[in-house]
Order: sequence, then structure tokens, then C-alpha cells
Amino acid sequence: MSRIPLDHWLLVLRTVLAAWLALFLSMRLNLSQPAWAVLAVMIVTLQPVMFTGGTPPIGIIIGRSIARLFGTLFGAIAGLVLIVLCAQQPMLYLLFGGAWLALCMYLVILEQDAYLSYVVMLSGYTATLVSLTAIGTGVESVWTTALARFTETSLGIGCGLLMHILIAPRFGSHGLPGVLSRLIADAAGEALAVLDGTPQGTLDARFKALHGHYQRFESLRGLARLEARRWRHVVPALDRFASDGLALLTGLRELEEACAYLRACPDGPRWLARLHHDAHPLLRELQRHPGGDGAPAAELPELDWSDERVSPRTRVRATLVRQRLDEVLTLLHHARHLHHALEDPQHRRVDTLPRQPRARTTYNEHGVARYNALRVFVAFELLGQLWIHSGWHSGYLAQMLLGVFSMLFAKAPNPTAVVWQFLWGTISAVLLGGVLLFLVLPLINGFFLLALALAVPITLGTLLTPYPRWAGMGLSGAVTMMTLLNLHTTYSYTPQSYINGGLAAVIGTLAAMLTYSLFRQPSPTERIDTLMAAFWRGLWRLTRNPASTLPERPWLESRLYDRLGRLVALGGSEERLREALDLHALAMCSWRLRRMRDDLAPFRAEIEVWLEHIGRQAAARNRHDDAFWRRQAEQAEQWVARLYHQTQLPLALIGEMGMLAHLLRSAPGARLETADASAPAERATPGGLPHAR
Repeated sequence: MSRIPLDHWLLVLRTVLAAWLALFLSMRLNLSQPAWAVLAVMIVTLQPVMFTGGTPPIGIIIGRSIARLFGTLFGAIAGLVLIVLCAQQPMLYLLFGGAWLALCMYLVILEQDAYLSYVVMLSGYTATLVSLTAIGTGVESVWTTALARFTETSLGIGCGLLMHILIAPRFGSHGLPGVLSRLIADAAGEALAVLDGTPQGTLDARFKALHGHYQRFESLRGLARLEARRWRHVVPALDRFASDGLALLTGLRELEEACAYLRACPDGPRWLARLHHDAHPLLRELQRHPGGDGAPAAELPELDWSDERVSPRTRVRATLVRQRLDEVLTLLHHARHLHHALEDPQHRRVDTLPRQPRARTTYNEHGVARYNALRVFVAFELLGQLWIHSGWHSGYLAQMLLGVFSMLFAKAPNPTAVVWQFLWGTISAVLLGGVLLFLVLPLINGFFLLALALAVPITLGTLLTPYPRWAGMGLSGAVTMMTLLNLHTTYSYTPQSYINGGLAAVIGTLAAMLTYSLFRQPSPTERIDTLMAAFWRGLWRLTRNPASTLPERPWLESRLYDRLGRLVALGGSEERLREALDLHALAMCSWRLRRMRDDLAPFRAEIEVWLEHIGRQAAARNRHDDAFWRRQAEQAEQWVARLYHQTQLPLALIGEMGMLAHLLRSAPGARLETADASAPAERATPGGLPHAR
């Protein structure tokens, strides 16, 4: 017992006191189902613990409480509608009830906002809880059931939230300045490593860690809105930096490619050393003092050279590196300004922070969502047929728990393993509940002894939940026990009814586990393949769609990095991660060239046709054809050589074409081995298809 952390004992204290308060108030107010109030306390408190491994931040509890309140309300209304439409038609009820569960499951999988997803999830299984309870106990009491569900859930939510606020509250957003500080320092260190010529493997590892800092910032950013009232003026700027942070990651990756491109020039290392000399003190200052004092950002000095003594190739590539450095430094100083505002919200420069967030989008796995919706619908229909045709009175409890357990962990990486824990937790809860109901509760008298009796299973469930191996057992035991114990009739001896209810709980949990086991969703490897195909299709759309319909940069970056985050979450290999990063760079480079189409003047039509050809090949099955990428790289290099002599074109445009040539030369799947160097190469004419030498 001494090995149990203090944080877990505090969690037990909060949970037990909240459950006691909810039970006391629900009985004092003579509510019909006091167990629902206790159940709300357990779910709101313990479900986040499964993912945090300890006391969740108060912001998560507040967000979940509000989401559960609205989800219960919408679900109760949906349950009323289901009964009104289908009360006298069991088969019709199964059809519409299953369709509602499937719809909510589909939306839960697609929705990336955690709280909105929680609202939809609650709406899904609360509707079945209300409607099935009404069917099992009498449809004439459906309004009372719906009202009791909402009232007692609201009471349990309030009690749980109150105890988390009063007893040692944990504020996760307090760590936001520290996370932002590490993000700034590591990003500056990454830029220095790129300028120093650090090996590619080390850069990839540093970049992956930097992406982890950004994801940590994203998770804490949502808590600031709910926890820290003193940061209310900074919240819009935090939302804005959610996009600027993606631009920073993109800028660092593009800086890496631009530096590699400059190093390939004969005199490139000399100019790279000059840029390193100019940027080193600025980046080192950001790395050592990421908080700063809110002072204006320092700028890089202009490159001083003679056009006659420096080749056009070097000028273009050095200008490209300087532009990328400027972008990275500007974004780092924006982050530093935001950090200073978090440390000193009353500073006068807080008013200069941006007030409007940028547009963002997410990558949605529609195929996975449809599959999950289909399997929960099939499972609900099959178990419903067993319930109706067997005439089993307690079968509605099995349907209820199938809906709850199917929805509750639909987003879990391995829901089968979680529901397997739930199965054992349910069996344990049925046995322990029987002991409580028939051996303990008949011997006690008064609320005090009842509260002590319930504290034992609540304590056990709470202590088990923080540990991944036992988390499902802890939560499912609490859910099942509160479902089976009718606390208003604790002294009635009805073992047959309890056995039927316990058997229904086990069968409902078993049905959920079989659903996940038999209808397996695509494996992480298959989902990664689908995700990479989406990367390639996105590149094709960027080169194919009219220039007037090109997305804005923040929208494009957020979509690309949302896919990248999904790839990391699914356990993508280093090769897959590198391929995704290269595709990201290709997409951004193609986007810039198409945005600057008006500057291309007489070459615009030819270059756009050529870019579309690259995009079409990227979306084809043979996109890993090495010979194709060699041809396109040669075409891009010939375009660069041709554009060097067009003095009216901006250096930035020529630099982007050169960057594209560099990216195509090391494009994903283009394994340029030394043996290929001696093979006859193909030549291409700019703007057209390649022909043999």
C-alpha cells in the first residue's frame, strides 16, 4: 500500500467524497435513480485518468463536465424521440436505435476536437440508455426516465467538479510557458544544427522531438481557455500560434533543404558560413533565453556581394537560405512575444498580439469511421434480435452496455484489449455487487453505513484505473455496479432479477468485445498506407487545380501537419516519416511556384503543364519509379539554368524552382544508387516530356 502514490490517494478522496455527496443529495431530493448520479461522478472523474495515469488537470474535468452535460441533454432528447416513434415496433426501434448509434460513432471517429467528440459520444449511448430503460421498465415512464437521467447526471457532474476544485486542484495550463519555452529553445537549436551541417539522422530525430513539443503545446493550449482566467486576453494569440507553430516546423524543414541545396554549389559553403555567422548570435540568444523581455526582434543583415564576382546560381541559393532563415527567426520572435505575454499578462505589449486565429483543417479517416459505424450497427441489430426473439426480460441491459462500451473507447488504439479488461471488470463487479446487495446492505441501517459500504468498491475502482493494465477493470466495475445496484430498494431480496441483470451485463460486454474482435478495423500499417496515399493525392491536387482555388498557406500547413501527427500516432517508421516530410516539402514548393505564376510570364503555361504532369505521376501507382524522378529532376535543373538568364524574374522564383529540382533529386522512393550513375541517362526538354539521349 505504501507504493501507491499520494496523487492516487487524493484521487480516491475526491472520487469518494463526490460520490457520497451525489448519493446524499439524490436521496435527499428523492430522485428516482441515485446510482446514475454516482455513475456520472465515476465516469467524469475516472475516464480521463485512464489516459493521464493520475489526477487529470482541472481544465480536462471542466471540459468533460460541460461536454457530458450537453451530451446527456441531447442524448435524452434523442431517446425520447426514439420511444415516441418506435415504442410499439421493436424491429423499427432496433433499426433507428442502431442507426443513431452508428451515426454518432461515425462522427466521434471523425471529430478531432476532444470535447465535441465527447458530446457526440454521450449523445449516442445516452439515447439508448434512456430508450432501453423505458422499454425495460415501461414506456409510459419515458419522460420521467429522460428527466431523471439528465437531472441526476447533472448532479453527479456538479459534485465531481466541486471536489476537484476544492481538493488540491491540478492546473495543467500552468505548464504552458515551460512547454512554449522548450519549443522555442529546441527550434532555435534545430536551426543552428541545420546551419552546422548536422547529419540527416540526427536532424530527423530532433525534428520528431520538436513535433512532440508542439503537440504538447496544443494539448495545454486548450486548457488555458478553461483554467487560467488571467490569460483570457492571450487566448486568441495562443490559437493563432497553433498555426504559426506549424509554419515554424515547415520553415525549419525547408531551411534544411535550402542549406543542402546551397552546399552543393562550389562556393556555397563560404556563403553558408557567412549566413551562419550572421544568424548564430540571434539563434543562440533565442536558445538560451526563450522568454525574452518583449523587445522587438533583431533582423539579419543584407547579403553584400558583387553580381559580377558571385555566380547567379550561388546568389539564388544563398537568397533562398536567407529567406528561410528570416521566416524561422520571425516566427521564433512571435513565439517569444507570446511567451512574454504568458509570463506577464499585464504588459502593455500584450495588446499588440494577434486577435484572430488562422483557418485550420484536419485529416479525416472516413473509411475507418464508416467501418466503425457499420460494426456497431451490426452488433446492435444482432444482439437486439436475440433479445426480442428470446423474450429475455433483462436483455435491454445487455443492449445498453453494448452501446456504452462500443462508444466509450472507439478511438482507443486497441479497443479489443480495453473491452477485454472491461469484461473481467464486469464479472468482478457482478460478483462484488451480489455480495454487497445480499450480504452487506441488508445488515446496515442509515446513510452513513451505506456510504461506507459503497466507498469500498469505489476506492478499489479508483486505485486500479491509473494503471493501464487494470484501467478497464476499474472503470467497468464502477459502471456495471452502479447499473446493477438499485439504491432505492437496497433491502429487497430479488436474486433472480439481479442474476438476470448481471448476466445481461456480462453478455453486453462480451458482445462489445466480440464486435471488436470479429469486425477488426484496418491495422495501423493499412491506415498508414492510406495516409501516405492521401499525401500523394494532395500533391496532385496542388498541381492540378486552378491557381485561383489554391488554399491559403496556414490551411495547407495545418492539413499536412495533421497528417504527420496522425502518422506519428499510428507508429510510422522512420522511412515513412521521412517520406512524409519530403512530400510536405514538395507540396509547399509546388504551392509557392503556382502562387507566383504571374511572375513566370512567358513560361507560365509550360511550367504549369509540367507541374501537373509531376502531380499526376505522384498520384499514380508507379509513383516510386526511380527513373521518373530522375527525369523530372533533370527537367527542373534545365528550367533553373534557363531561368538564370531571365533578369526580369525575381530571385525568389528561380530559387523555388531550384529547390524543387533539389527535392525531386531526392524524392521519396527515388533510390539513386551509385550503380545507376554509369547507366545511360535520359535528357528532357524544359516543359515537355523527356526523350532518350
